[in-house]
Amino acid sequence: MNAFIDPNPLHEVYEGLHVLDLSQGIAGPYCAQILGQMGAQVTKVEPLHGDWGRSMGVPRGGFSAIALAFNRGKRSLALDAQTDAGREVLHRLAARADVVVQSFRPGVADRLGLGYATLRDLNPRLVYASISGFGLSGPYADRPGTDSVVQALTGLTTANCDGTGLPQRVKPFIGDLSCGVYTANAIGGALFARERGQSGRHIDVSLLATMAALQNSSLIDHALRRGEPATSVTYPQGIFSTQDGYVLVFAMNNAMFAAICRVIGRDDWLTDPRMDTPQRRIQVGDEINAGVAQILRTRSTAYWTQCFRDNDILYGEVKDYDQFQEDEQVRHLGLVQTLSQPGLGDVPFVGLPGVHPASGSAGGRVPAVGEDTQAVLRELDYSPADIRALAQQGIIQPAAQAAAAH
Repeated sequence: MNAFIDPNPLHEVYEGLHVLDLSQGIAGPYCAQILGQMGAQVTKVEPLHGDWGRSMGVPRGGFSAIALAFNRGKRSLALDAQTDAGREVLHRLAARADVVVQSFRPGVADRLGLGYATLRDLNPRLVYASISGFGLSGPYADRPGTDSVVQALTGLTTANCDGTGLPQRVKPFIGDLSCGVYTANAIGGALFARERGQSGRHIDVSLLATMAALQNSSLIDHALRRGEPATSVTYPQGIFSTQDGYVLVFAMNNAMFAAICRVIGRDDWLTDPRMDTPQRRIQVGDEINAGVAQILRTRSTAYWTQCFRDNDILYGEVKDYDQFQEDEQVRHLGLVQTLSQPGLGDVPFVGLPGVHPASGSAGGRVPAVGEDTQAVLRELDYSPADIRALAQQGIIQPAAQAAAAH
């Protein structure tokens, strides 16, 4: 039986919506891209040298992986926002926008004349989202905050210690990515309220609040343990070596524990009173995991995963990115699409879950710095002479100069 596919996909739900993206890095750009993937037109305004995210990692053809992942389908306007003429351009854009996303440090947007109060006077219906490291006020407001810094502060790195007890950062940019998703969600709620007759509003989302929300269950668990050391919630669980690779195994309940016992030939565990409930198994968890590890390393990953699949046991082959892209379920769902980027050729790109129908092409591409500067200014009723004057004064960066820079 074929699954029903809705003929009205969500990738057009924000059609006609105008988003002004003043953010850099990951969280803000990802938020704006989410809105774009749902149909909004996103105009990204960058400094003349471009969003700093463009230079992170190892750029290829003038584009970093971060730039490619979080700026697809946008238009790029490059200008100097610290000039009066540059701010005038931004005010014209904001007056026509539905949403503004910015990630300046607290106070910077106000000093640039781009704060919520200023733009609200130009456009009372504006939904304005501020993304920051630690929030817009308080003792940490002026501190630089990044994904890694906030992971450390909120306890996530401690919760993710390695085998030697050394705290470890969780990849890939979990705080930034989640912040982008949370902010896009809040913007959607504000837009819905606006459609019901309310005015625009100011949304404040920080990396600190995001990382706290992500760890809510862990914070509750920490309180309930009352100082007792943290343990796994069930056993066996973890990543185990096989004869030729690794496999993740997880016993969610008694029935699954019994199935694992039968598959690995440890029927004696089924009558061991120390292992007859999940709570008791926690007390002998190391023994259980050690026993599972000893047996799993005697056979191949393919052998064990077939056994686990046949017995309805939670498992997962441990794959690298190439193997993931070739996975039969991933290919069936069309999760990994193709982004055709000038100068780079085809690169993999995953669409927005629940929004985009599966297809071979991701559509759109990532603009070069300032690629759409002249087109955007023409839409704002700047004359060719005006545009030339702004370029000569070094206030904007037209497309030809941006291309030469790469």
